Amino acid sequence: MADYVKPVIFRLGEQEYGVDINLVSAIEKYEQIVPVPNSVAFIKGIINLRGEVIPVYDLRKKFNMPDYQGNNDNRNLIVVKLPEVMVALEVDGVSEIHDFSPQDIVKMPTIVMNENTKFMERVANENGRLIVLMDINYLLSEKEMEDVKKLKEDMEE
Repeated sequence: MADYVKPVIFRLGEQEYGVDINLVSAIEKYEQIVPVPNSVAFIKGIINLRGEVIPVYDLRKKFNMPDYQGNNDNRNLIVVKLPEVMVALEVDGVSEIHDFSPQDIVKMPTIVMNENTKFMERVANENGRLIVLMDINYLLSEKEMEDVKKLKEDMEE
């Protein structure tokens, strides 16, 4: 994982997460997502962003959280560059872009690490405020990455 200390902080429910600003292409207001029937489990649908079709990744589903029940006006899509494809992360809202001191960042406790959480490698702890720092390069499993690439290719045909 990169040694970044400047993540884009976003919310899912009451929890805050961060993603390396260097991997973020855009932060967009929530827009209509076009569902893709029988698609990949964590893909909510697709959006057209400045002429490019981008899959929307449902982090709530990935994290086994209930569907969002609030007003979509405050929600965002964070467009990120994964190794082979771009995806939009559907989030409840973007809070800030924050600079953390390196001493405020610690490794995720080993007890919570497994194959399904390897993208949550570190935690920022600033005065008791805990923010899970995600390495989005590991967010999608190999199968999910292949499925997303295929979905994107199918949409471009």
